[in-house]
Amino acid sequence: MNDTSDEVKTASFEMAEGNKAILDEIKVLQEATFSIKDGMDEMSSGARRINETGAALSELSRQMDESINNIGVQVDKFKV
Repeated sequence: MNDTSDEVKTASFEMAEGNKAILDEIKVLQEATFSIKDGMDEMSSGARRINETGAALSELSRQMDESINNIGVQVDKFKV
């Protein structure tokens, strides 16, 4: 009976140690997951700013093209 009791205690201790190791690894994975999520959020924010800048540049380009065309029309009025 004592042998069986000792085996159960030893197995319980080993299981507790195994569970602790698993929890430690879960914490490491959780930290890595948070770090990856933060990085992805930063990349998403950067991509959004790039898209906004591209849209602004496109609008400026359209306005410049319009201004150049208007200057051409004004110059044509002065031709003899």
